[in-house]
Amino acid sequence: MNQRSREKNELIVSYMVLRQLVGWIGSLLPIVLIVGNALVFHASRPGSMSGYYYTGMRNVFVGALCALGVFLITYNGYDELDRWITTIAGVGAIAVALFPTKPAVPHLSVSQQVVGDIHVVCAAATFIALGLMALRFTKGGPATPGLPGQPPPFARDNVVYRISGATILSSVLLAALSNLLPASVKAHWPLLFIFEALAVFAFGVSWFVKGRTIQAIVARLPRLSTTGLPEFPA
Repeated sequence: MNQRSREKNELIVSYMVLRQLVGWIGSLLPIVLIVGNALVFHASRPGSMSGYYYTGMRNVFVGALCALGVFLITYNGYDELDRWITTIAGVGAIAVALFPTKPAVPHLSVSQQVVGDIHVVCAAATFIALGLMALRFTKGGPATPGLPGQPPPFARDNVVYRISGATILSSVLLAALSNLLPASVKAHWPLLFIFEALAVFAFGVSWFVKGRTIQAIVARLPRLSTTGLPEFPA
């Protein structure tokens, strides 16, 4: 293998690792926020993911969103429309982190109202862009032959992308509609957090598939050699 081919392969591997990292951040962020806030800081649960800005998990929340935002801004999609979508999602994610949601206090200042409204707009734009991004992952490559009686690998991936995109967009709609519910219902069930967490998790799953995360994990598992002893990948 010549030097150029070797460098190209290394770039592809690095790109896949970044995709896997995005998948891990998206999938684990809701869980880390809940567990960290409850076990480490022993604090009550906010009504939304954005509410964790006002807890001891603020740095985790802001850091994760900024990391995702930077990656999405620099991510090159399949065409100009993809680049617009990923850039909007990236800028929106950073804005969500830097413009916090309205604090849960009886009286808000004018600046808190304005910043909170900016937060809501940026969060909606980010989630919609993430949903569109997952749906456009279906443009990732031609279908390739699979095993007899099974759908091609890309066809299976596209099913996950469509489900993830639909889940994200549906969660945005349901989160908006949940604001119309009585205050007693919203106080008993953290619906906003549930829908936000579901959308973020679906986003993470789509990037898991895009980064071939499961295949990478399986490739690192020990295999039995012809002697019956486990062999570990180099």
